[in-house]
This record gives sequence, C-alpha cells and structure tokens, in this order.
Amino acid sequence: MTSRLIPIALAVVVVMAFRVRRTMSEQVYRSATIWSRVVLLSLLGLFVLVVEMHSVTSLAGVAVGLILGLVLGGYSLRHTAFQKSVDPPRYKTNPYIGAVVVTLFAVRILYDAMLAHARISHPGPVNPFAASWLAALLYFLFVAYWDVYYIGLIRLLGQPRRPHQPG
Repeated sequence: MTSRLIPIALAVVVVMAFRVRRTMSEQVYRSATIWSRVVLLSLLGLFVLVVEMHSVTSLAGVAVGLILGLVLGGYSLRHTAFQKSVDPPRYKTNPYIGAVVVTLFAVRILYDAMLAHARISHPGPVNPFAASWLAALLYFLFVAYWDVYYIGLIRLLGQPRRPHQPG
C-alpha cells in the first residue's frame, strides 16, 4: 500500500470502528433520524444505479446485492432486542450481522481506492462504482441491508403505544 492510500485506509477504519461500536450498544429510536437514513441511502442507491451501472455484469451484482441485503436485513431485524416500554423506545441490534455488512462495505471502499490508484498511472476514466460486479454487489448489499433494517425499525417501533386499559 502506498503512502497516498494510508489516509483513506485510516479514515475507513475509523469510520468502520465507530459504526461497529455503535451496533454493540443500545440505541434510542428517533423516527426523524431513521427516516433520513432511509431516504439518503435510497437516493444514493438510485443515483448509483441510474448514473453508474451500465453493464449487465454490474446489474447482476446489483441484483445479488439487493437480494442478500433484503435477507440479511430481515434476519438481523428478527435478532434485534427491543425495549418498547421505555420512552423513547430503544433497540439493540445484532452486533455480528451489522458488523459483517459494514466490514464488507469498508473492504469495497479500500478495494476501489486501490483500483483507482492503480489506474491513475494509466490514461482513461476511473469509475469506482462500476469497477466490477463485486463492487456493485457490496454497495447494494449495504444499501439494501440498512434500508430493510431501518424500515423494519420504523414499522416495529414507530407505532403509537396504547395505554394499558384494565379489561
């Protein structure tokens, strides 16, 4: 790894460490924050899909990433601990599934940085999003996983709580 990639690698490792650390602790449910994450991830995914994905192999990676993200997001949601009785509600994610998804995304970023660095010495455009079907798969795995997970949180914790009425 050359000295130019060291700052990128360090930034990715620091962000990944904060994200993984966050998945290990209990989190407060904030509807506005969760909705903003869903919208932002969906818009970024749509942008990458429309603007950057033009080959059939990239689209195959997108499809596989979306399917894996849907499955892992649903699985992780089923293994999330909820505290609905407190105000505001809280949840604790399964630390392993989220950590694996974040790590794979970090590996994708580092791979793209190394690929872009290798192409700098060669003329021609560098397109890190469409570098390979694997890059597309890992990106859309990340997007689909977190969108499914956050929408599931909204559905499970965003419902108004009814006061207990003696029957």
